[in-house]
Amino acid sequence: MINQEHLFITGFMGAGKTTVGKLLSEQLKIPVIDTDLYIERIKNKKVSEIFQEDGEAKFRDLETESLQEICKQNQAIITTGGGIILREQNRQLMKQQGKVIFLYCDIEETTRRLAKDNSRPLFNADLEENKKRFEARLPLYREADYVIDTTSKTVEQIVEEIVSCLE
Repeated sequence: MINQEHLFITGFMGAGKTTVGKLLSEQLKIPVIDTDLYIERIKNKKVSEIFQEDGEAKFRDLETESLQEICKQNQAIITTGGGIILREQNRQLMKQQGKVIFLYCDIEETTRRLAKDNSRPLFNADLEENKKRFEARLPLYREADYVIDTTSKTVEQIVEEIVSCLE
């Protein structure tokens, strides 16, 4: 199905990357690594704290370093932070190391999903602010090998669609 390549799951905040990654991992029997959790473990602080104390640029550096380290490991499903695609270097690395799956979700839906989530430093309850950020990133997300629309789908349906793409 998929040689020993990594599977990278990208998408905007609230698209379902972490949830989908976990179920996909169970189904394909491939470990899952979340880049944000990886960074939190290494730095021993939350992503929101890194943003607050060190700034976004420092976090993006940590994200790139972590992605490089994760890619050296055995095959994995790698769920990424929403902004990992902002750096050309990251997009190229993911393309070289495996298949990139973009989980598209309608911005109104992601804003609803995240309305009560205070853990995301770049999330804004203001739909227009989120829309601007999402639209700016959309061309970069669309460089993925596969685009899966997660709006109004169950996690099981999304995973089934991903598995079909990979076969």
